[in-house]
Amino acid sequence: MASDSITLYKLIILYTLEKAGQDLPLPMVSDYITGQGYTNYFTVQNAFGELLQAGMIQENSTYHTTYYSITETGKETLSLFGQPLSPEIRSEIEDYLREKKIEIINETSLVCDYTSNSRGYYIATCNLMEGNNIIFQTKLEVASEAEAIQVCEKWQEKSQDIYQFVLTNLL
Repeated sequence: MASDSITLYKLIILYTLEKAGQDLPLPMVSDYITGQGYTNYFTVQNAFGELLQAGMIQENSTYHTTYYSITETGKETLSLFGQPLSPEIRSEIEDYLREKKIEIINETSLVCDYTSNSRGYYIATCNLMEGNNIIFQTKLEVASEAEAIQVCEKWQEKSQDIYQFVLTNLL
């Protein structure tokens, strides 16, 4: 029975990622599963790990958040083996995504990360996203990792002002 349960959790994860139509952080998916009382956080983590290992989902990590999306393999698996997801569960997931739409937008629209370059500097890349599409991006080279982190943190606070300033002055 435990095998059937973990299979159900995996199908819920795949269905949620497919219906969201964009990358989601783990808490957005696990909150639904744990909030409905299906299982606990650790079992959800295990299901995510198995889906990653099987290539059914992929992760994209920034300096402070990891986002997940369904792969083509995951979509095929869901279409072939998704029957155990009842219409009620599918409806609950769709309702959850509608209810959390603003929260999802807030969690996924501002993405910032940094990397080091061959000259020993850091490049902070700040994106304003709409779904999986970048609608604004800026890159800033800074001298230290601490400065790169500061840029990423400030992006969370100041992105709207920066975006508005650029639009106002370029259009």
